[in-house]
Amino acid sequence: MIPQKEAVLAVCEFLGRNGCRKIGNLSINTIKSLFLHVLENSYFVLQQPAEQPKYYKQIRGGVMGSACTQVLADIYVKKWENILVKEQHRQKELYFRFRDDVFLTRKQPLEKMNNIFEELNKSDPNLKIQWEGGKSVDYLDVTIRIEIPNFRTRIYCKLAAQPYVLPYHSVHPKHIMRNIPYGAALRAARICSHPNDLREELDRIKITLMLNKYSATFVDEQMQRFYKDLTRTESIDRLIGENHATYRNEILNEQWNKKEKRGIDFRNDITCHFSCTPTLARFGTTFHKIWKEIFQETPLDSTRIIYANRLTSNLKQFLVKKRPKKNILKLQLQ
Repeated sequence: MIPQKEAVLAVCEFLGRNGCRKIGNLSINTIKSLFLHVLENSYFVLQQPAEQPKYYKQIRGGVMGSACTQVLADIYVKKWENILVKEQHRQKELYFRFRDDVFLTRKQPLEKMNNIFEELNKSDPNLKIQWEGGKSVDYLDVTIRIEIPNFRTRIYCKLAAQPYVLPYHSVHPKHIMRNIPYGAALRAARICSHPNDLREELDRIKITLMLNKYSATFVDEQMQRFYKDLTRTESIDRLIGENHATYRNEILNEQWNKKEKRGIDFRNDITCHFSCTPTLARFGTTFHKIWKEIFQETPLDSTRIIYANRLTSNLKQFLVKKRPKKNILKLQLQ
C-alpha cells in the first residue's frame, strides 16, 4: 500500500523532473495540495444491521478504483522501479508493468533472482514483491512460455473464473450481442501465437457462449464475420494456416478495422434516447424511416437524427446500494 505523503512528493518530483511547472492553470504546489486534500479526507461509513453507523478515516493508501489513487500509484512505483528498469535496458532484457503487475526476463538462475528481489523488498517497506519464474508464467490474461527463439502465448483463465458472459436474452441492444463473439474471437487471435492454441480457444469461446443461451448458428455467423474482415473468407482455415503469423501481426495493430466515426454536433444533431426493450429491438430502422417520411423537403430534412438506447435498470442496481442514506452521512454532534 502506497504511503500518502511520499506518493504526493513523488508526483511533484515527477512533474519537476519533466519540466512541468504548471498543468493547465494549476501550479505544482496547488496540485500537491489537491492530492493531499483528497487522500487525507477519505472516509467511509459502515452500518451493521441493528447497530449504529461507524465512521472510518483512511490513513494509508487511497480509495480503490479512484483516478487519483491510480495516478499516485503509477508514479510512485515508477520512481521505485527506476534502477531496475535501467538495469534491464542495460542487459537488453524485457520489462513491462501494468499497475502493480510486472513481467521481466533475466538470464540468471532462480537463486540469484530471489536475492535480487529480496534486496528490492528492503529498498521500500511499503512495496512487497511476490514473484514466480520459470519456463512458463501467467501475466494478466496471458500465459507466456519460452519456445526458443520466441515466446508462445495463449489466453490464461484463473481457476475460479466462471464461463459467464452477457446472457443472450438479456435486455440489451442486439448489436452488443453480435459484438461479443466477434470481440472474443479478435482477442483470442491477438493473444494466441500458435494456431493450435487459437483453435482450442475458439472452441472454448463457442462453448461458453452456448452456455449463456447463444445459439451455435448465431456464434458461427459472428465469428465468420470476423474471419471475413481479416482473411476475406468466412472460413477459419486461412487464419490457422501457414499465414497465421501474418494475420496475427495485422490485427495486433490497434487501428485494424477501425472505422472513422463522425462526432456528434450538439448544435445541429438531434439525439433521441429510448429505453431498450425487446419490443423496440428493430425500432431504430423504423424510426429513421418515419423521420424521413414526415420531414422530407423541410428544414429538418438535413438534420442528423441519432437513435440511441438507454439501458433499463437491472437487478444489481436494485439490490446493491453504493451510496449510503443521507441521514447516516451526517456526523452526530456529541
